[in-house]
Amino acid sequence: MKNKKIFGIKHIIAAVLLVALGGAVWLNMQYSSAAGGFISTGNTSSNKNLGDTKYVVKVNDSSAVQTSAAADYFSTAAADRKKARDEALALLEDTLKSAGSDSEAKAAATEKMTLIAERMEKEAAIETLVKAKGFEKVVAVMGDKDITVVVKADELLPSQILQIQDAVISQTEISLENIKIVNKK
Repeated sequence: MKNKKIFGIKHIIAAVLLVALGGAVWLNMQYSSAAGGFISTGNTSSNKNLGDTKYVVKVNDSSAVQTSAAADYFSTAAADRKKARDEALALLEDTLKSAGSDSEAKAAATEKMTLIAERMEKEAAIETLVKAKGFEKVVAVMGDKDITVVVKADELLPSQILQIQDAVISQTEISLENIKIVNKK
């Protein structure tokens, strides 16, 4: 009778990916709920033009307290994103270094690490481009098929939203309806 392992490397990789996915969902929830609302960037009808999109902005009242909170928000969001990624990369590196890992597991870990590195590079490029458009603080969080861009602004004009969308589209292959833009005071 063969000795069967209860947890194989495939189970460990699946658990690591599940933890990374959970972290991404948690970060997305933190950004969307703390930012005071979403700005609609898509429409459901395929026969409409981009200019026909309706934008909704939630306006909050408070000035000095929110300015300080916004600065803390952007710093915290960037730090949380980095911490979650560092933890995921460390787990993937452990898989690569493990003598018991088979070639399939090592290939999957390498692929996931490459994906994380590509996302980090794209997020940094988007943040730089959006800052070049005149926004003081920006955090971009990229998922598999969507992206959320949080900018420091009291409110966003349609022209500013289009500039942010242009920055995202120039760096990714994410469709317009999957781009979420959030303003944070």
